[in-house]
Amino acid sequence: MNSPGASTKSLDQVVPRIYVALPDSGASDITLSDEDSPVERYLVADLLLLYAFDLGSHYQIVAHRDLKSLGVSADELHDRALSNLRRLELDVRAHQGDRTIMLTAGGNYEATLIVLPEIWESVSPMVSGNIIAAVPARDLLYFTGDADPENLADLRRCTSKALEQVDKPLSRAFIRWTGTKWEKYTGFAE
Repeated sequence: MNSPGASTKSLDQVVPRIYVALPDSGASDITLSDEDSPVERYLVADLLLLYAFDLGSHYQIVAHRDLKSLGVSADELHDRALSNLRRLELDVRAHQGDRTIMLTAGGNYEATLIVLPEIWESVSPMVSGNIIAAVPARDLLYFTGDADPENLADLRRCTSKALEQVDKPLSRAFIRWTGTKWEKYTGFAE
């Protein structure tokens, strides 16, 4: 995160954040106006991309009203957030497990690594077959190759175990990297 005490919100502070889309459970207790609603973009499966100001000690979600004050469209905000994420020069590391690989990036940005194609181009030689990934929490990102069903079974075990242990779970869905984008994986072990 940026240095503590950053008080003025600017486009330079906007970073992507991954959230899970919750199922519709009927009428809500609170309804936000369009202006107060967060700027969001559907990613894949049940994952959403929201944008947040990195204010040092915390993140503040970017609402539609912030687009006006920043003078950008939602697409321009997205492009800038990805640029800012790249500018962080995260120390991305791959940790090999039995059949599953975990990516780390310092604890705040692991889940957001799915939005950077260059990451997936660089790790694709590490697996056999297509990359299948899971994002069970914001600080957990696992992937493996789909060439061996045992790889996918191990990915399911890692994902299930993580979902049981994390404070703020995200998704149990598997996603498949096509070489240009993510799609929901509906094959073995899903």
